[in-house]
Amino acid sequence: MTDHLINMVIACTRDCYDTCIFDESYRPLNIFPINGFTCARGGKADLIRNERNRVTSAYIDGKEVSIDEAIKYVAKLFREVIKRDPARILRTDYDGNQSLLTWYFPDRLFNVIGASQTDRSICSAEGHAAIRAHYGTSMGALPEDFVEYRAAVFWAFPASVSAPHIWALFIKKFKVAIDVRLSDTARKSDRAIIVRPGTDVFLALGVIKVLIEEGLVEGRVRHFEDLAGYVGKFSLDYLSRISGVPIDDIRWLAEFYHDYKPLTLIGFALGRSLNGGDAIGMISLIPALVGLERGYYYSNSLGWGGIDFDYLRGGLHMAKSPRVIPMADFGDYIERGEVDIVYAWNENPVVTLPGGDKLIEAVRESRATLIVHDPYWSETAKLANVVIPAPTFLEKYDVVYGYWHDYLVYNEPIKSPRGGITEVDLVRRLAKELGISHPLLLEDPWDAVDKAIRPTGITLGELRDRKVVRIKPRYLPANEPDALPLPNPVEPSELSSNEVRLVFTSHPLYTNTQFREVYGNLESVVYTHDYEGVFALENEFGVVRVRAVRDSNVPSGVALIYKSSLIDLDGKPINALTGRVKGRYAGTPLLNGVKVRIKKLFQ
Repeated sequence: MTDHLINMVIACTRDCYDTCIFDESYRPLNIFPINGFTCARGGKADLIRNERNRVTSAYIDGKEVSIDEAIKYVAKLFREVIKRDPARILRTDYDGNQSLLTWYFPDRLFNVIGASQTDRSICSAEGHAAIRAHYGTSMGALPEDFVEYRAAVFWAFPASVSAPHIWALFIKKFKVAIDVRLSDTARKSDRAIIVRPGTDVFLALGVIKVLIEEGLVEGRVRHFEDLAGYVGKFSLDYLSRISGVPIDDIRWLAEFYHDYKPLTLIGFALGRSLNGGDAIGMISLIPALVGLERGYYYSNSLGWGGIDFDYLRGGLHMAKSPRVIPMADFGDYIERGEVDIVYAWNENPVVTLPGGDKLIEAVRESRATLIVHDPYWSETAKLANVVIPAPTFLEKYDVVYGYWHDYLVYNEPIKSPRGGITEVDLVRRLAKELGISHPLLLEDPWDAVDKAIRPTGITLGELRDRKVVRIKPRYLPANEPDALPLPNPVEPSELSSNEVRLVFTSHPLYTNTQFREVYGNLESVVYTHDYEGVFALENEFGVVRVRAVRDSNVPSGVALIYKSSLIDLDGKPINALTGRVKGRYAGTPLLNGVKVRIKKLFQ
């Protein structure tokens, strides 16, 4: 693909499967699998967003200051807490910008000073760990593999909305969608199977049971007899009753797997639901049972040639955080007063982490200090005591990788920075102000990137010359996965007449909480089968006020809300209702399928 001259490239760095790559005019490259088009969020929308709602100066308690003043002030705050207990500084970050310098390198400062970190479990961690338990890696099918399949199963994977390039490869092929509601992807597929929230593992066990008992197994799986004995304990009637999927549909799906050998695409949402890890693990085994190698796709981010993310973070070879706080317990740690300073970058924790309302309360009551480094005035930045401007990915150099396609990209700016300081420069300036001369912070950041990507067989110099380089997968799954560990699923508790299960989904115009600058704020609406009007949603963790709208595509007992509308009608984060329950494999917080009481309110 690099036979022709590429003057400059830039990659969309968001938490997105597609990781679109553009030329200097911000036109998507016509290379497989980008194929010359982008989603509604990329392209012109990004150029518009880049000029709006920007943090263009530093602020301390609402007063505009210079970046130098802000750095001195933050260093002073750090110094005071470090004397008492550095673990009371919590840095929290996630995938707001998926590039090596922006996301990973800043961790070095916090590891050196001994600050706490989150476990970064909120999204894909549960599935990575579950698939790895069976295959030795979570690496699955490659984009070039996708085109070889004649059918696909989109299991809790809203590809038509959140992965348009993947969806495009299957438009003319037979598609089955499995979801908790009749989603856009389900409506556009050839067959839709609706499953109750938290019960996908029971459906997967039903498919495996039919494959085994009807003699449809054509592949090899270690400890197969253990798996056969395990599924033999369940009746199809029981698995159908718990999952809500008719026995005939379970049989049809098993026979479809045997006859069509589809690619199975597994969505991250499953890992954030009850029994999520067990569900993902069992689903990933189905392709192997029908004789497919690498017949699933989840995320390939941990398999690309061994990019050494730990080296970039300095997390294992020289310094390591002494305390790891589960994201599921984020709000509880804040509420208990175990954190004095929260430093956030690459993330909008007020509305994305469980218990974000507890952070709001602690900052407003001066029980915790919030420092935010962000290009935009996010909900977290608006709350913060200290705000420091950052450039966007359109304004800085970096190296970008994707978790679907296999390109490594040397990202070059096409816009002038608007007064911000990069994540790398900020932590190095803070280190200097703190008098820290640790080797992790003295190493040239680009040398660190060079060392981190060398296991892929590519040097930074080569990447700079070629701009876009394909990297080979290094950690391929075992040809014979292990059926162990067997699942240990929990039946979801029954719903009373005034209860629903809250489920989050993607919106085609937003990437999580991004792009409100272009498309506006979404009203706090939950889509339900039975309710219309203004309602309170409440459980043991909190209460929020939302507008309910009837939608026949949502089954009874389910309340659907877009991830981009995570603030209720009173400005309170919906995540007040989530968290605390953790996944079996990686501790991922339960976000999808949380049981809430729904109570009519009168205006």
